[in-house]
Amino acid sequence: MTQTAGIARLRNQGAHRRARQSGSALIETAILTPFVLLVVCGAMDFSRVVYAGIAMASAARAGVQYGAFNPGKSGDFPGMEQAARNDASDQGLSGVTVRARNFCACVGSPSEVSCSTGTCGGAVPCGYVETTASYTFNTLVNLPSLPHTITVSRTARMRVQ
Repeated sequence: MTQTAGIARLRNQGAHRRARQSGSALIETAILTPFVLLVVCGAMDFSRVVYAGIAMASAARAGVQYGAFNPGKSGDFPGMEQAARNDASDQGLSGVTVRARNFCACVGSPSEVSCSTGTCGGAVPCGYVETTASYTFNTLVNLPSLPHTITVSRTARMRVQ
């Protein structure tokens, strides 16, 4: 057998092998496409829920900043709640529920005391404000075994100046 005959035979074998594999790429693509789309949608929903958590933390912070600005605003619960809703709206989220309150506590202590009768080792307790912002997140795609709605809630506390 000559060298050119051997080369021709190898070319024929390669062409025959390619002919047998010509549809496999299309089949692999058809099988993998739904899984790739599922992963992309999951990543998209995950990033959206993380964004909602960051936005709720910012909204809660905006509410307590309004209330902690001075003692006169620490009792303005509608103003604190509106400041939080405005911040969430500026970030593109609507339907946010906000709850605001004020309380007294001793510095360095996690427990609350009465603002009128409580004492902190002879000292007057400090006034604090708290705002909780909540948002119901809905996924774009219903994935099996994962919830379709998630409540994202963040709380911020700040001492009144």
